[in-house]
Amino acid sequence: MGPHGADAPFDGGLARLTLDGRLQRGAERLLDHARPLSGAAALLHVPSGRLLVWAEVGADGGHSVITRPAPSASVFKIVTSAALLETGRVTPQSEVCVAGGMRQIERRHLEAPRSGKIACGPFGLALGHSRNAVYAQLVTRHLLRDDLARMAQNFGFNDYVPFDVPVRVGTLELPYGDLELARTAAGFENVSLSPLGGAYLAYQVASAGQRRSLHIVEQAGEYQRPAHPRRLGQTMRPFTAYQLMRMMEVTVHGGTSMEAFTDEHGMSVLKDIRVAGKTGTLKPSPSAPTTSWFVGFAPSRRPEVVVSVVLNNRSVWRSKANELARDLLLGYFAGRRGIEDPLALLAAR
Repeated sequence: MGPHGADAPFDGGLARLTLDGRLQRGAERLLDHARPLSGAAALLHVPSGRLLVWAEVGADGGHSVITRPAPSASVFKIVTSAALLETGRVTPQSEVCVAGGMRQIERRHLEAPRSGKIACGPFGLALGHSRNAVYAQLVTRHLLRDDLARMAQNFGFNDYVPFDVPVRVGTLELPYGDLELARTAAGFENVSLSPLGGAYLAYQVASAGQRRSLHIVEQAGEYQRPAHPRRLGQTMRPFTAYQLMRMMEVTVHGGTSMEAFTDEHGMSVLKDIRVAGKTGTLKPSPSAPTTSWFVGFAPSRRPEVVVSVVLNNRSVWRSKANELARDLLLGYFAGRRGIEDPLALLAAR
C-alpha cells in the first residue's frame, strides 16, 4: 500500500488511463468557457471506481488545481449531516425552527429562536437549501466535537483519497468553542476540500456508505486495474447513506440547484434521471475569490456516475459549479431518454 492508501500501480513509464476522451475534452472546454481564476472537474464511474474526467484550468507554479484543497464551503454539511443522523437523535423528519442565519452563523443561532421571523421545517430539507442556522442549532444540541471529528475521519479528512497517486481528501481543524464549532460544521471556516476529495465524499454516499478505491491507471507494465474497486471499510450505516441521498436530491429538485437543472418550461433537463447533489459557495475574505462547488451523483437511486466541480471565480463570473456539473452529467447521459449533449455543441464552436 502507498502512503495515500492505494496500491501504487507503477514507478514511472507509460500508462493507459481510465479517462474518457470525449468527456475529458468536454470538461476542458467547459472550464475554459467558464473563465475562472482556477477550476477543476472530476467525473467518476461508480461501479468500477474509474476516473472518467480529470480536468483543470488555471494551475499556477506547477500546482495542480484538482489535487489542491479549496474552502469546502457548505459541501462539508454532508459530513455534518451524516454525523447528526448517526447519533440516532436526529432524523430527516425532525422539525427545527430558526430565525435568520442564511449567510452567517451568530451566537443567537445556536438555540431555538423565541422572537423574530421564525420559520420551521424538517431537517430533511436543510441540506438541500443549505440552511446554516439549522445546522448551528442541531450541532450545538446533539453533537460532541469528537462525534464530528470521528465522522470527518471516516470520510477521509486529513488523509489521502484511496487512489493511484497521492491526493489529499481535505483538511479539518476542529475548534473547541461552541460558536466556532457550529461555524466549522456548516463549512464557514477551518475546513478545506480537494476537487477529487469532493468526488470521494459523494462516492461514499453513492456506495451505500462504503469506502472504496478509485483508479485513474487502467494498465501500466504488468499492472492491470482491478475489475472492481477494493472495499476499505464503512464510513456510515447504509441507512444513513440512503437518508443523505434523499436529502441531497432536494438540492437539485427543489433547493439551491433547482434552477440550474431546470429548463425554461420548468422541466428537469435530465428528464427522469434524478440527481443527488450539494452546492457550496464561500468568499473567505474580501480579497479572496469566490469558491463555487457542486458534488453529486446520478441516477441517485442507482448511481452510475459521481461529479465534482469547483470554480474559484472573480467578482464578475460567467458560470457556477452546478452549471458545469449539470453539463457534464448531460454529456455522460446524452442519448438516453432524448437528452441532448451540450459537450457536442461546445466542440462545434
